[in-house]
Amino acid sequence: MSEAAAAEELKLPPEALEIKTKVASIADQIKTAKSEKKPKEEWDPLLKEMLALKAQYKEITGVDFDPPKKASSKKKAESGGGGEAQQEASDKNKEKNAKKAAVKAAKEAKKLANRLERERREKEKAEKLAGKGADNFGDAPLIKSHEHTDKVWTHISALDQSWDGKEVLIRGHVQTSRLVGKGAFSLVRSSLYSVQCVCFESKEVSHAMVQYAAGLPPESVVDVKGMVTVPDTPIKSATQCHVEVHVTSFHCVSKASAALPFQMEDACRPDAKDGESEEGDEALVRVGQDIRLDNRWIDL
Repeated sequence: MSEAAAAEELKLPPEALEIKTKVASIADQIKTAKSEKKPKEEWDPLLKEMLALKAQYKEITGVDFDPPKKASSKKKAESGGGGEAQQEASDKNKEKNAKKAAVKAAKEAKKLANRLERERREKEKAEKLAGKGADNFGDAPLIKSHEHTDKVWTHISALDQSWDGKEVLIRGHVQTSRLVGKGAFSLVRSSLYSVQCVCFESKEVSHAMVQYAAGLPPESVVDVKGMVTVPDTPIKSATQCHVEVHVTSFHCVSKASAALPFQMEDACRPDAKDGESEEGDEALVRVGQDIRLDNRWIDL
């Protein structure tokens, strides 16, 4: 016991000193019982008695019962002369932490490099699919009308069998587009007339061009150049059913950015008569009068 603690005990009344002695004795008994792994039922009365004594101690002294404190490990270390050992351990910990930080920094740098490389590849792939750098497909530059060109467009309504084997340049809206194997089929519409444009992989037509043509949103405005041919069987989905255009150049003039309330393909489908239905007609989408009236700017 330190001199300060001894001086504090001298100031205590005799009853408080007696309580401290009893509490210390009971604490030793409880400690012994726990070390012998006795059931709690045996030493629980001792615990209750000790708590009651501590409450009585507080009534007498006005302060909580404070058991004698053990000397701190820090002071023991200082008095024991272990400063050099502690310094050595601290240096080892610093070195270990520095190595961990270096390894973590190297991992983070590698992850960042991999992410940047992945983003670069994805960007290159997206630019390739968008036709960047290609001459025969992709998004056309903004039309500013500041110069005249020698381009001559052919009206889709004029296309018929007499154009077989001739090269044409047409402009219209993409009504439908689909990818079939290594080819893309696009139905291009201008006013009330439409023609099918086909695009197959070849030396002049790349895989990216086929993907680009098939992936354009409906109602995008496109310029299509190609050779007019006469198919073996009429194309029922197009008004110009006796011809089709084999694409050599496919550029998007204005890309549709949002889905329309309804597609022109569905709006052009005739209403089914009462009690009559064609095979597979139940799966077809039809545009009702309410939708047409709510979106007259499209229906007109």
